Amino acid sequence: LAAGSAAEVARRVCSGAARHGAAIIRPPGHHAESSVAMGFCYYNNAAVAARAAQAAGARRVVVMDWDVHHGNGTQRILYDDPSVLYMSTHRYDHGTYYPGTGDASEVGVGAGEGFTVNVPWNCSGVRDADMLAAFRHVILPIASEFRPDLVIVSAGFDAVEGDPLGGCRVSPAAFGHFTALLSALAPSVLLLEGGYNLSATAAATEACLRVLLGEAPQELSAP
Repeated sequence: LAAGSAAEVARRVCSGAARHGAAIIRPPGHHAESSVAMGFCYYNNAAVAARAAQAAGARRVVVMDWDVHHGNGTQRILYDDPSVLYMSTHRYDHGTYYPGTGDASEVGVGAGEGFTVNVPWNCSGVRDADMLAAFRHVILPIASEFRPDLVIVSAGFDAVEGDPLGGCRVSPAAFGHFTALLSALAPSVLLLEGGYNLSATAAATEACLRVLLGEAPQELSAP
């Protein structure tokens, strides 16, 4: 149901039935590889959605993964594909943070070289300003040059402040700002990934959905 819902919302947005969309789904998917289930993930929802979007007419797709864990499965599936730009911000901790992938040197292979972009954090405590700097100086310039027809977000909320696993301090409101920046590039689809504090995950999800429905993102508190 999760992978099918991801594919369906991508198709509907590509067909023009909606400007943006979201799939509030479980289980998550970004750790799943083509033949390996791992990290609570069985099917790679983002990769399935990207292929569904392309079958519906999208030529270039951005997959942006802001889960605190690197989407090793999504990266591996798309690693040699220049038609899908995979981008990720995540904790890396010099390779000691699960799943141990996502170094900045991992950029794709063959025809896909240059179409994987990793922004790894080597410590805990990442805040709004850190993520916004990554978006403004790395994510957005590259994604804009790619000129996507669709943006798919692997929307994990385990980097939110209060999550018991992520160890980061990103506010729920900040995720609304990330959504606003990405949805200005192209029609966008959010797919729920990780998040282990239910209240914080709900607040961050709400912030993103309000932006997709046309509201301005909430004002951020001073650091």
